[in-house]
Amino acid sequence: MDEILGEFFAILNSMGKHKKSLLALFLFFFLGFAALLFYKKDLQKSTAEKKVLAINVSPSPTPIPPTPTPTPTPTPEPTATPVPKGYCLNVPVIFYHHIQPQQMAKDKGQTSISVDNGMFDLQMGYLSSHGYAAITVKQLVDALIGHSGVPAKSIAITFDDGYKDNFENAFPVLQKYHLTANLMLATGLMGGPDYLSWDQVKQMAGSGLFYFTDHTWSHYSLGKGDPAKIKFEVDTARDQIQQHTGQTVNIFTYPYGTFTPQAISFLQQDGFVGAFSTLPGTLQCDSFLMTLHRTRIGNAQLSAYGF
Repeated sequence: MDEILGEFFAILNSMGKHKKSLLALFLFFFLGFAALLFYKKDLQKSTAEKKVLAINVSPSPTPIPPTPTPTPTPTPEPTATPVPKGYCLNVPVIFYHHIQPQQMAKDKGQTSISVDNGMFDLQMGYLSSHGYAAITVKQLVDALIGHSGVPAKSIAITFDDGYKDNFENAFPVLQKYHLTANLMLATGLMGGPDYLSWDQVKQMAGSGLFYFTDHTWSHYSLGKGDPAKIKFEVDTARDQIQQHTGQTVNIFTYPYGTFTPQAISFLQQDGFVGAFSTLPGTLQCDSFLMTLHRTRIGNAQLSAYGF
């Protein structure tokens, strides 16, 4: 390029003044045109490169923050068993509903609240052979109120609602092993299908093996409690049990295990000195006489429940 420019200027010096002016003007336009061509070519190249870059290199999307690894909910530290208050006795209160053959329970859709009568026999035999003393719930409540003792290895056997299979299947087994039990009667159900008759209740009471508690008239939940309805349910059942058995009734068992402070207050004002819930546990204390604990028993050996 330098050699070409040198030759050009040499030719230019050999020319006349007029010709030099024309040549200079030509040179000016030539150089401008050349610059324009060079700029256009460079612009096209730059545009093409940018297009290629746009095609081959996609702009990086805004990064999505990584999902944090879930932190497992910490397992709470086991809380200490509350220190029992007042006078306490370690007496298991076990409870049943139906005692009947397992196939019968399946046919009736009652397996969740039934214990096979053969298994029940084994359970009662276990209590007898292992030195348990079956007591009434009245004996337990009286001992808690009076701060007195109960026989060693005391246990209370209870049956909820008043099913006729308690008479047909449980009663003979209790007689066989000479074990005392407790019936929590919903008295308005007596005589109905699948329930005890009052004559059967009298036979059980006359055996000396049963104590009866108030379980309301219609198996009414005291946790829902209209005061007038509660009074009718509780007082009617108590009156009927006392009339048919001759026993004084001042112990209550909550249907469905439900209760409220208002219900407890009513029972206490109505002369009840103790009541049983379905709260689990074997420790019974005078500080919760109106919500004493029970253990539900199913189709398993009693050793499986820690007895």
